[in-house]
Amino acid sequence: MKQNILVVDDHKENLIALEAILEGDGRNLVMAQSGNEALNLALKHDFALVLLDVQMPEMDGFEVAELMRKNKKTRSIPIIFVTAISKEQKYVFRGYECGAVDYLFKPIDQKILEAKVSVFLELDLQRRKLQQAVIQMKRLKDENERLLHALGEALVGADARGQITFCNEAACALINRDRDNLVGQDLSSLLFNDDAGKKRWEWKDNPLRLACEKGESWKNEHPLYAEDGNGLVSLALRANAITDDDGNFNGVVVVVRQAEDENDVRDSRKDHRRHPRKKLFREMVVFDRSTGGNVGRLMNLSPDGFKLFSRRDIEPGQRLHLGMVLPDQIAGVNTISFDAKSIWCENLDAPGEFQVGFQFVNLSGVTKQVIENLMDKY
Repeated sequence: MKQNILVVDDHKENLIALEAILEGDGRNLVMAQSGNEALNLALKHDFALVLLDVQMPEMDGFEVAELMRKNKKTRSIPIIFVTAISKEQKYVFRGYECGAVDYLFKPIDQKILEAKVSVFLELDLQRRKLQQAVIQMKRLKDENERLLHALGEALVGADARGQITFCNEAACALINRDRDNLVGQDLSSLLFNDDAGKKRWEWKDNPLRLACEKGESWKNEHPLYAEDGNGLVSLALRANAITDDDGNFNGVVVVVRQAEDENDVRDSRKDHRRHPRKKLFREMVVFDRSTGGNVGRLMNLSPDGFKLFSRRDIEPGQRLHLGMVLPDQIAGVNTISFDAKSIWCENLDAPGEFQVGFQFVNLSGVTKQVIENLMDKY
C-alpha cells in the first residue's frame, strides 16, 4: 500500500520542485495550493506526512496546523513546516505550538528533506503494521471466543496461578454458576473436591498443574466433585497446557463433563487409541469460524476431506471457514482452523438431518500434521 504525502504551497513552481525531490516507489504525492484545499484533502484521505508552507494567502500554515490538530482524524498526522520567513525563534516556537514535528527553511537542502521524510514514513509504516497486528489479534481472539462459547462441551481455562480466566456457557450450566462468579476463582477449589466437598489439593500440589507444566495431558484417576448449588456433581476432567511461543507454561484448558459412574472416571485414564471412533467423533464438533455456530458433528475423516452429520442443508460448492477443538493437544495446538468446500449433501431419514461431504481447501502444514496424527492415533 502506498503512503500518501500531502504537500501544501500556494506557488505551483514550489510544488513541482518538491515533487521532483520526493517522488518514489511506495509514495503518493498529493498537492494542494491553499489551506482550505489542504484541510479538505486531509479529511478525505489518510496521510503519512504533511509538508506545509507557512506563508499562504487567506489561511497561513499555522492556522491550517491548528485546525488539523482540533480534528480527530487529522490530529496525529506529522506536520513539517516549510518556510522562507525569518528564522527568528518566535516563528519557530509558534510552529511547534501549532503541532509541527519539524521545521525546514527555504532554500531546502534536498538530502536533509529526503532524510526527514524517510524517518516519518518509516514511523508511519511501523504504526500501520502495529495496527494490523492488533486488528488480527482481536479478530483471532473474537474468533476463538465464539468457537469456545459455542462448544457443547464444558470448557474452563486458568492461568499459571490456577485462577480461572475463561469458562463457556456449557461450563456455567454444568456447575450452575454465572460466568462472573467463576472468573477469578481458584480452579482447585472449584473442580478438585472430594465426595465431602473438601478440596483435595492446593494449586501448587495439583497433579493437573504438575502434569501440564511438563507438557503432558492430564485426566483424573480419582473421583472429583464440584458444588452446583444442589449438591455435589461427579466430574470427569481432561486438561492440556497453554504455552507461549517460547514453550513457557501459561495456564491450562480443562474439558469438564459429568461422570456417569466410577467406570467413567477410570475409562478416562485409558489411551484414546482404545476408544471407539464413534466416541471420539461424538466429541468433535465442527464450527463456523465466522459466526461461532455449530455446523455439524464429525462422522469420518481422511487426508482430503471429512463427512459431517449436520442439521443444515449445505449447498454443494459452498466454501466455509471452519474450526475444531481437538480431544488432546496435538502438534502443540488445541484447536485447528481450516477452509473446506462442500462436495455433496444428502437427507437422512429424520427431517432436518443431513450428511455432508467436505473437501479440504489449502490446508496449512500444521493442520495437515494434526489431521494425520488424529487418523493415526484414533
